[in-house]
Amino acid sequence: MSDEAFNPLCYAKRELVPLVDALVACAEAESSHDQVFYFSKIKHGIETAAGSDDLIEVFFNLSAANFVGFNYSREMAIILDRLLEKSQLLAESQNISDREIH
Repeated sequence: MSDEAFNPLCYAKRELVPLVDALVACAEAESSHDQVFYFSKIKHGIETAAGSDDLIEVFFNLSAANFVGFNYSREMAIILDRLLEKSQLLAESQNISDREIH
């Protein structure tokens, strides 16, 4: 795929939102209201992003998800790992695109 064809917003909505939805569903099933709020806020950030710069806060919050003191079930930990992996790929692709521009 060429750099012109890569759209970080479309990627985030296509690849990250379903995983965030899965985290929210697990948190709801486990009555973990703080986690539901946290991941719903991340989803909202992705869905309302107007440009790739708007995803910076989303990346920050995703990166912090392991350090905010939540106790994740095994299922949630697996989903969160997949989400972090996909968000890392997106961040790396953004770094490559930025370097090629400058």
